[in-house]
Amino acid sequence: MSAAGGHYEVTESGIHFRHEPPLPTPKDGQEFLERFQSGFNINILEKPSDNELVFELIGVDVSFANALRRIMISEVPTVAIEHVYMWNNSSIVHDEVLAHRLGLIPINVDPRLFDEFLGEDDEATDRNTIVFRLSVKCGRSKKEDERLEKARRMRENAGYGGGGDDEENNVDTVMDQADLDKAARESASLYQSKHVDVMKLAEAIETPGRPYTRHVYSKDLEWVPQGDQSERFPSGIRPVHEDILLAKLRPGQIIELEAHGRRGVGKDHAKYSPVATASYRLMPQIELIRPVYDELAEELANLYEPGVFRLEQCGEKEAPHRIKAVVHNPYACTMSRNYMRNDTLKESIKITRIPNHFIFSIESVGMLPPGVILAESLRILQAKCRNLIRLIDESMEAEGLNE
Repeated sequence: MSAAGGHYEVTESGIHFRHEPPLPTPKDGQEFLERFQSGFNINILEKPSDNELVFELIGVDVSFANALRRIMISEVPTVAIEHVYMWNNSSIVHDEVLAHRLGLIPINVDPRLFDEFLGEDDEATDRNTIVFRLSVKCGRSKKEDERLEKARRMRENAGYGGGGDDEENNVDTVMDQADLDKAARESASLYQSKHVDVMKLAEAIETPGRPYTRHVYSKDLEWVPQGDQSERFPSGIRPVHEDILLAKLRPGQIIELEAHGRRGVGKDHAKYSPVATASYRLMPQIELIRPVYDELAEELANLYEPGVFRLEQCGEKEAPHRIKAVVHNPYACTMSRNYMRNDTLKESIKITRIPNHFIFSIESVGMLPPGVILAESLRILQAKCRNLIRLIDESMEAEGLNE
């Protein structure tokens, strides 16, 4: 008997499901729960990078695995730019296109520290909104841009914001509020001082003989702390990547805007989705029906299915053979079926796929670590199950079926 009711057999023509007698139906919920707990398991297999995670789910139905995948893609909340207030844009990039590009920039901030918007009429506060400012202007040359930037920093070091007229200082402010403008520049300077390579990541490549062009990158966004956000986020709030190209400016062109970010989910807009990919595959089960020796074993281990088989020395009972192939790592099997090109190997190896054993791969965009995405997905799925149980209980109670 099989808990999954069968298994998938891999043949030269495709994959076919072979039915087997399933386990008897549980007599009550307690037996079902005990059976599920005894068969369910989740193991972390590898973490290739900070944004990647591979784990396995054992003893669950495909509906559970697919529900978890869909929640990762569309229901785990993140923070992204939602509203853009364009004050001045003389670049060739249209306002709508620039706003769309800003929305797709992943923001490196924990969405669990922010409240959700209850509706479009909900008021923006420091608990549900983050604010960025973008103010860039292209001078006649790179040296002029550097000179203007140096002059601006000198004004800041001299006590910018303590008095004087903004027009005289030739400095624009966020909605005519110099204190917010100063906070934005201080937070940007703090981040760049801790990440000295940020300025080197996103620099325009000047081509001799061509007009000067200034590249506007995500690093040019300046976070404007609201309320007590400076205390809540002492390291500042920045984009995940500082070298995302937003626009290119020619001398005299300028971009001035204010961007508001809020919490959202991927089913409302793809920019909120925390994963680049979230996928799963069935666990392969590999059996050697007949032993594979010598040159054929070398071809199998190194050419047809690399990483799946390993070579071992033969014993005295297997003379005159030198080496043989044994199953080493079924996780590495890509189901290529290349070995089936060889008639001998095709008859010697049997590959099946286990229907209730899934290998999951998560690749995060960078807004949340993949482990947090997995934990949040399980928490959301648990909340959905509790909500379903509550609705069923209310429906049965309304119909008088609980008596």
